[in-house]
Parts: sequence; structure tokens; C-alpha cells
Amino acid sequence: MWKSQTALTSRLAQNKVAITLLLGLLVREVFSFWTGHPFDFELWVRLGYAMVHGGDPYGPLPPVLGLSFANVYSSQNSATIGYLPFWPIVTGLLYSVYSIVGFGNRFVYYFLLKQPTILGDVTLAYLLFSYISSRTAKQGVPIWALCFWLFSPFTIILSGIWGMFDSIAMSFIMISIMTTNFAKRGLLSGLGIFAKSLTVIYAIPTTFGKTRSWWPVFLAIALPTLASILTITGMGWSLSAAMGTLASTIGKGGALGSMSAWDVLALLFYWGIYPPLSQNFYRILGFIWIPAIAAFTIVAFRKFGFETDFGLVQSMLVVTLAFLIFKARVTEQYSIYLVALGVLDVALWNPQRKRLLTATVATTLFYLVLNNYLLVRFLSPIYPNYPEFENMLSQIEPIRVTLLLVSGIAFTWLNLRYLISILTSKQSPTGRRRDVESNY
Repeated sequence: MWKSQTALTSRLAQNKVAITLLLGLLVREVFSFWTGHPFDFELWVRLGYAMVHGGDPYGPLPPVLGLSFANVYSSQNSATIGYLPFWPIVTGLLYSVYSIVGFGNRFVYYFLLKQPTILGDVTLAYLLFSYISSRTAKQGVPIWALCFWLFSPFTIILSGIWGMFDSIAMSFIMISIMTTNFAKRGLLSGLGIFAKSLTVIYAIPTTFGKTRSWWPVFLAIALPTLASILTITGMGWSLSAAMGTLASTIGKGGALGSMSAWDVLALLFYWGIYPPLSQNFYRILGFIWIPAIAAFTIVAFRKFGFETDFGLVQSMLVVTLAFLIFKARVTEQYSIYLVALGVLDVALWNPQRKRLLTATVATTLFYLVLNNYLLVRFLSPIYPNYPEFENMLSQIEPIRVTLLLVSGIAFTWLNLRYLISILTSKQSPTGRRRDVESNY
């Protein structure tokens, strides 16, 4: 009897998880085929077509007749990506599928382009759930984490509406920290970097553990490097153009439109309060995050180590927060990495930080809504006259820009609070579990 009741309880729990995942998937799919960002998603549309028709993803990408829905790029400054070849390959494969089953309907193409971002996001939700489930006996905590991720408007917008693929990269990172084999960790971390180069900040914490060996770190960095070089040269793309566009993203900064307190410098110029600063200053400011990451990686290693689950997650949080605080240009999708790690931290070790995590997500969502003109911009695939709405809001542009700055400062302040909370914590690196059921 006891065994049958246990089996029944287990099946009910599995069904609950499956239904929750399905609902999270469906709510994203509802928006998949008719929404998209007129900058990024339009770029994916052009990118997939170019990959199949001999184009260079690191060169000009002209509009595609019958598929393009926005033309925000001028002929003199056409769209060029700042990513490693992973995403161009994915979009090219999706366009190939579209050319077979698309029936010439552009919305089928949009639907296909959204599938990797949506499935990556739902997969990440399950990985968070699985990681937490394997480390706590409390049923409510993993389900809270699953629902927090799947039904957050922020994650829904990024994956199902915007079409950003950061969750794919973070999924590789999650899988890497769920294995104890450091060769696999190096391989999976390398795949994460190949998917999105930002995740290189996790190369050392995820691969430099009990073995104290540098070869997994080397593997994590060498894999995406070699894969990128071989792909670019093998496809006949311009290596110099690729290196130039990729390098330009490393130190980007010095303009309005960033979720960072550093934007106050650009805003002072916007208001006419302060003269523009030199490009050399902004260039230096754009690279500050690199030594900051190096310094805080060392700090995290000395305080927490990378050997235990607790130490690794806390260290990755420290590195992520340092990146978000010191990066001169921070976009909304960068928050994905912080929120994912924050869910693990709150669920397993620090439930008292739940309000801080929620406030961070709310602030990011507020910024996203405001930065995209009350989300009307995402209607561009079906509403080509969306610029008219933006022009109408231009009457309150100074207010909008000011609110963006305030929310960017708030985001940086919350990150700073989180970082101080971690570094001043008296918790042991052993990561002793807590009874956190009452907090959910």
C-alpha cells in the first residue's frame, strides 16, 4: 500500500511538472509567429535567408523581399551581427526548413525562427527545476522555481516575443554545472560560449574545480574559438570583418539606451548639462568590465571556491553581478543569466533574497517595456506603422529617457546590493541546505 501511494504521488508530481511546462510552452507559442523586435528579430529574418543564399553574416544584410517586416537599417549602415557563427548556422537551418514547409508564408518563417528561443527558454526552466529538485526534498521549492521562470512576463517577452536566444547559452551552462566530469564541463561550457560569447565569464568558475587543472578552462575557450574560425573560413566569410564586429561589441558603451548607471554620463550630454566626453574615455569605460571580472573571479574563488554547488553558484553570481555593474552597455537580455542563478540561490540557500530577485526582475521588465515604447515596437511584424506611435510619444521623450535612466540606476543599485549581500554573507562554502518550504 505504501509503495503504491508513493508511486501515485510521484506520478502526480510528474504530471504537474509536465502540465506546467506545457503551459509555459503554449503561452510563448501564442506570441511566436506574429511578434518580433524590428531590430534583432528582423536581423534573424535576414540572417537565415543570407546563410542559404551565400551571404556573409558579418557583412551587409539587405532586406528580404516578402519576409522582411522592418527597415530600420540604412543602406549605408546595413545590419551586421556581433555574435559567433552559432546563431547564423541555426537561422540558416531554419530558413532551409521554411523553404520546404513554409508555403511562402512569412509568418511560418517567423514561427520557425522563434522555436529555438522558446524551446531553449522552456528547457532552461526544466533544468533549473531539475537542479533544485536533486538538491532539496521540499516539493514546493522546485515548483516555485519552475513557475517563477515559466510565467514571468520578462522571460516570456524575451523568448516568445523578442526572440532572443540567451536561454540557449544559459542552458548549456546549467548542464555543465550539473555534471561532475570536468571534461564534459569544459565541452558544455564551450558550447555555451559558442552560443553566446558573454558566457565566457563563467569559463573559470565552471571548469576550474576540484582538479585545480587549467585544461578544462582551455577546452571551454578553445572549442568556440576553433569552431568559429573553422566555420568562418570554411564558409568563405570575411574573417577580418567578423573579428571587427565581434571586437566592437566587447567595449561598447557611451550612448543612451543601456540598462546601466553609466548611462548618466550620456544623459548629462543629452540634457546639455555636460559637454560630450572624448571617445577615448568611452573606449576605456567600455573595457572596465574585463579587469573587474578577473578581480571578482579571484575574490569569489577565495571566499567560496568552485568545488561545492553552493560555492559554484555563489561565485557565478558574483561574476555575473560584476559584469552587470561594470559593463558600460547592458541590455535587457543580459539579466537572463542573473535571474537564472538567482532562482537557484533563492530556492536552495537564501530565501531571504527572494524580494531582491523579484525587484530585479520587475525593474528589468519596467525598463524593457519603456525602452520598447510600451511594447508596441514588438507588433512591428503586423503593424508596419509602429514608428508613428513612437513619433507620437516623442513629445514626452525627455520623460521617457529620464525614466530609463532611473530604472537603469535602480537596476545597478539592486545588483550592487545583491553583490554586497553575497560577499558579506557568513555562510559556509559547504552550502548546507535549509528548510525553505515556508518561504514559498
